[in-house]
Amino acid sequence: MVKEKNNRMTDAEDGLDLLKSVLGGLLEEESASPSPARTAIVAFTRGRGADAEPVRTLVLRRKGTRNMGPADAAGQRALVYSLTKTILAAAVLRLVARGAIELDGPAERWLPELAGRPGSVTVAQILTHRAGLPDYGGQSDYHAAVAAGAAPWSGDEFLARIGLEGPPVGSFAYSNIGYLLIGRLLERAGGAPLAEVLGREVFTPLGLTDASLLRDRADLDGLFFGPSPSFGGAAVAEAYHPGWVSHGVVAMTAADACRFIHGLTEEYLPGLMLRRMRDGLPVDGPMGGRPWVEPSYGLGMMVELDPAAGPYWGHTGGGPGVTPAAYHAPGPVPVSVGVFLDGEDGNLAEWMAVEVLHRLRRSR
Repeated sequence: MVKEKNNRMTDAEDGLDLLKSVLGGLLEEESASPSPARTAIVAFTRGRGADAEPVRTLVLRRKGTRNMGPADAAGQRALVYSLTKTILAAAVLRLVARGAIELDGPAERWLPELAGRPGSVTVAQILTHRAGLPDYGGQSDYHAAVAAGAAPWSGDEFLARIGLEGPPVGSFAYSNIGYLLIGRLLERAGGAPLAEVLGREVFTPLGLTDASLLRDRADLDGLFFGPSPSFGGAAVAEAYHPGWVSHGVVAMTAADACRFIHGLTEEYLPGLMLRRMRDGLPVDGPMGGRPWVEPSYGLGMMVELDPAAGPYWGHTGGGPGVTPAAYHAPGPVPVSVGVFLDGEDGNLAEWMAVEVLHRLRRSR
């Protein structure tokens, strides 16, 4: 029995060494990003219940990168940018499960901002980016204001500048404006400020002790960042304002990002809500360089539908100085991973995440 246990431990160590080698190789590859990553923080876990493994965190550095010390990097928090959308969606579904929000009812009930638009849209359509709402990702005035270090627009100013008219309802069109409205819906239906609603509905029940919603520039002190082309040589923590993420932005550790995506189970949400969350509709458009075969989008999360490549689900974020990603693969031994890069390379973050998912679910 002792020999068998020792053999299992040796196999696990060999598998971890191989994983480190593979991820390190990905980090060393040439990147097309103007802000390539120098450091990757990778947190992962697998199993459920009594078989659940504790979250482990690896810190990988590109050759020649100054060593901060594993403890310094592994425990650092980072802005998770659009992974916040999955967090917002999870909070909405908790309120849906209690009857406070109707997922397929007219969103105008909670969002009078939409009342002037022709027709009606549902909360589910907003969560899936199919409500015909616009985005500001391509707006030159938005990018100029961010780069100038200006104070962020208020929610009302975002709506006034961008409007509420977008592509046809039912077609996929990624919309940060839609999630700005989801934040307002949570405050109105949840009866509290957004930070309090997220704490109550997501962070506390899932044990995310290092997660919080950031509001002020001073909140960025000590976060995990690399340089960003948006600010030239200026440090992101000094030049950026988290208010430029219109729907709000969460900061957490890579370990908590992993715990979050791993915690989306029937102990947290009713099975019907989870199935709706993962019931992705196909996403049109090119996904060049990314590890997606049949990409789709569910309720606040990206979903790989191809049975050979996946299934897996989660979200990637992108913003100045850091790229987060968190994904989950189901199965007899479910696996989850959180990846933080100190650069702006969503392709690399996704490839690292998928590599972890595939290797860990095969190795046990």
